[in-house]
Amino acid sequence: MDVFEAVNSRIACRWFLDKPVEHALVRQLLEGAARAASSGNVQPWNVYAVTGEPLKEITRQATEAIAQQDWRTMVTEYQDMPEPLWEPYRSRNVRMGRELYGALGTTREDRVGRHEQIKRNYQFFNAPVGLFITIDRGLGPGQWADLGGYIHTLAFLARGYGLDTCPQVI
Repeated sequence: MDVFEAVNSRIACRWFLDKPVEHALVRQLLEGAARAASSGNVQPWNVYAVTGEPLKEITRQATEAIAQQDWRTMVTEYQDMPEPLWEPYRSRNVRMGRELYGALGTTREDRVGRHEQIKRNYQFFNAPVGLFITIDRGLGPGQWADLGGYIHTLAFLARGYGLDTCPQVI
């Protein structure tokens, strides 16, 4: 698959097949993505690849935690969106949510269905590999931009091998 096809066919996959991905391929993808542009060659990312029973245990614990509280009240160190979100960004976000949940057969009013779908986020949509990508708290906006470049390079490389991804902020 050429780079244009990889870019044009990349999606945020919401359910993965129950097929393992070879560890050698995961390593190759991580090493290839490290060629992403990085200001001053800082390469601020740390990647932790998890598969098998450890991944199942992480998803079990995360799903249990989210079942015990309203997902909207969960506090994380970094917000994924500013509050309140302003226009035109708010409208884009609302439209995407309506389209996504509509495609899944869930409406905004269906709190149970929405909650079940949100739990799937914490189950990594059944992905055979979970990549936890972190950055040092002391680094700044330039390194966060580098991190985004790394994640996108990784997603496009995975697509080039016929694999899908679903980057998330947690």
